[in-house]
Amino acid sequence: MAGITLFGSLNTSLLGIYTHKLAMNVVSHNIANANTEGFSRQRPIIETTPPIPIATLTQPSLPMVIGTGSQVRDIQRVRDLFLDIQYRQVENRFSFWDTTISNLHFVEQLFSEPGDTGIRSLYDAFLSSVEEVITDPTNVAAKREMISTAEQLVANTKDLYSRLQQLRRDLDQEVLQIAERINSLVSQLANINEQVRISSALKVTPNDLLDERDRILDELSKYSNVSFTETSDGQTIVMLGDQVVLSGSIQTPVRAEKRPYAENFHELFAGNSKLTINDGKLRALMDLRDITIVKYMGYLDEFSLMLSDKVNLIHRDGFDSSGTVTGLNFFVPISAQYSGEDPALFRVLGSRQMEAGPIHRVTGLNNYENIPDIVNKRFVDDGRLIFFNGSDSFSDIFMNAGDTINDLITSVNSSVSWLNMGVGQHMTSNGVKYRLYMEENTLPISDTLVIDASGTLLSEAGFQTEEKAFLSIENILNVENGSYRLTFNETLIDGTTVSEAVDIDVDTSSATILNDVANAINTQVTNVQAKVIGGSIVLVPVKNMAFDINRLEIEDEEGFLTQADATTKSFTVLKPSETLENIFFGATNFDETQGFKITIGSTDINVDPTVDTLKDFAEKINKSNTGVLADLTPHNSFVLYSTRSYDFNLRFRKISGPQGLFEGLGFIDTNSDPLDFDADWNVSYDLIDPSEDFATLRSKLSLSELLTVDKKFTYEPFYFVDQWAVSSALSMNAESLAVDIGQSSANSNWNALSISATGRSNTKILDLISQSRYEKLLADGKESFFEYIGGIVAEMGVEAETANKMRDNSDVLLRDINSERERVKGVSLDEEMANMLKYQHAFDASARVMTAIDEMIGRVIDNLGVVGR
Repeated sequence: MAGITLFGSLNTSLLGIYTHKLAMNVVSHNIANANTEGFSRQRPIIETTPPIPIATLTQPSLPMVIGTGSQVRDIQRVRDLFLDIQYRQVENRFSFWDTTISNLHFVEQLFSEPGDTGIRSLYDAFLSSVEEVITDPTNVAAKREMISTAEQLVANTKDLYSRLQQLRRDLDQEVLQIAERINSLVSQLANINEQVRISSALKVTPNDLLDERDRILDELSKYSNVSFTETSDGQTIVMLGDQVVLSGSIQTPVRAEKRPYAENFHELFAGNSKLTINDGKLRALMDLRDITIVKYMGYLDEFSLMLSDKVNLIHRDGFDSSGTVTGLNFFVPISAQYSGEDPALFRVLGSRQMEAGPIHRVTGLNNYENIPDIVNKRFVDDGRLIFFNGSDSFSDIFMNAGDTINDLITSVNSSVSWLNMGVGQHMTSNGVKYRLYMEENTLPISDTLVIDASGTLLSEAGFQTEEKAFLSIENILNVENGSYRLTFNETLIDGTTVSEAVDIDVDTSSATILNDVANAINTQVTNVQAKVIGGSIVLVPVKNMAFDINRLEIEDEEGFLTQADATTKSFTVLKPSETLENIFFGATNFDETQGFKITIGSTDINVDPTVDTLKDFAEKINKSNTGVLADLTPHNSFVLYSTRSYDFNLRFRKISGPQGLFEGLGFIDTNSDPLDFDADWNVSYDLIDPSEDFATLRSKLSLSELLTVDKKFTYEPFYFVDQWAVSSALSMNAESLAVDIGQSSANSNWNALSISATGRSNTKILDLISQSRYEKLLADGKESFFEYIGGIVAEMGVEAETANKMRDNSDVLLRDINSERERVKGVSLDEEMANMLKYQHAFDASARVMTAIDEMIGRVIDNLGVVGR
């Protein structure tokens, strides 16, 4: 019966005192660390001590089990591992977006858009200065202002570019600092692992060490995606990104190695393996350094490269105010500096200037399924067409409402000797179709003129028209009878001037006075012909004056023109379209009715030369989304560009088509005669083949002007902005600024070799520079210069707004998870006070039991066995 002795009961109450004294220590520890970062509240695990069996007097074979008290088996942290994992994952995301948004806001401030110092504002100022020179092309101050605004645009773009690059350097330094901090934290974890291993061997739970380990893991999760596993001895294996940086007490330090190119920014390694980090502040910093900021620097590179080359190709085609051919680039050309013998091919410029050639055919109604659909089409109104051979002969064709296209064809072919009209086939993307056309018989159509006196017949027949002004003598009957002399001062298209005089006798009583005056003019002068149209005498300059009334000045001392109410009047005329069938007319095996195609990459681009012009051809290329853009210089040289998506390198795309096309555009020379563009159109040719080396390509494109740029390094911008500058020749002498586009001399093969100045009042070059703002040459042909900077700012705004929303969402989620985590692991003073009272009362009760048992023992010792003393 020893198990139920008083001393056994005394031991039970003593264990109760020890148990609750230790529990009070835990409460005290919790309260003391209520505000300690990372502390997890602890709780004693109280359990009964092993019971003992005792035999009873009444049932000795059925012993009872009696408790022997309590003990604290362990002191454990109150922590939810799942909440810890969630917290670190969300902390990862929050740190990523918080770092991203703070730096994006800084980039937005650097761009200063919209603002007076932003690139868009400076570009607008440059274009405004261009308009000022157009207003007064003789104003040297305006020219200097244009050069100055261009220099300011370049300087501010370079400043912004350098600031972005400096931000990249700052971010790189922050990456290095975080790498050092990570190594320090992992080193601390290694020490903790060693201590945890010892505690585990001693069967002791190292709660405070585990708290410190979790605090370090929480901090690591700010920098990168972190995961860990716990071994059987309580140590951890920690993975940072995709690499193990800690296994027990063995640390693999994170080291930073410089890239062997460009700015030598750092990459992170763990051991010999590159560290791939998917989230956290480090990921944000490296994305900003290598992707986001590089992207915006790339946008500036594209802007400077495209604007520089576009303005250069326009400017060097012009003449300055003195009529000198400058051939001068406006900007210093951006070109390859470091790529050596293997550069990127940004631009190819054909050598042929395709203008001022003869128009052999013009197309009217087209894309019809069959011939009757064209020839049976009827005119709605009466009309009159006047055909002028360009020198001395007119033919009139009258059509009545209800007449057909076939009637027009018959009338033209029987009445006009220098051209024919007919119907034939042409090849479209939808197969063979039919068209109405006019073609030369004895004279190129470009040397003749077709006047639509009614203003509707040509358009009803599907021909392109334009308005041309002529001098019209409206009321000859108002002129007093008598003799008059008119002196015609004429400027021919070759620049020479001619004076011719005509004597006119006016007799208003004559029924044929209109024809008499017209005949007097036609018989006495050669460069102007008169034609009676609708009761008026119309003076038509001949082809040697390009049918241009502005080349004619008339001296009229007697006031004949004033009395006759002479005025400039617009007439609808045929517009000879410079279609590809005219440009490539007569080339070997060139068949305009069959069309042709070029292939860029795997995309076929079909061209119908009967209706497509060079501009149409370029637009088809630009709309094909192949990474290749096409453009034309002021004098119609053909240009091919590569886009940003293909790193401004045409060598990434295979370009194939008819050999005759590429020689016709002035890209290649097949017969060692650079002025003979007659290669075979039936021969397929690879203009650019990615498998060829640059030397081979350079030899192949012998006629072309190539502009090469440096290849792009991985994670780096192109650094074009660093090269961007205004030509020093223009900076020193603003008078060298080109203003006049000049006039190409007529030629027989669409290769304008002779271009002469037309005078400083011709500001076409500056007009083209001004209008270039609307050309969609940026963003893979989707945006113009005018739109581009606004698009960058809009993209940046969307990106910043997205990052801001993602950060806010992550912040809300992080606070919710952290609140729940703190609810589980955090110290509640109210709860601890309740536990304190609970443990105190239990302690007091155990002590009271001990006192009672002490009294019982005293009674036994002091008062038992004294009977009979």
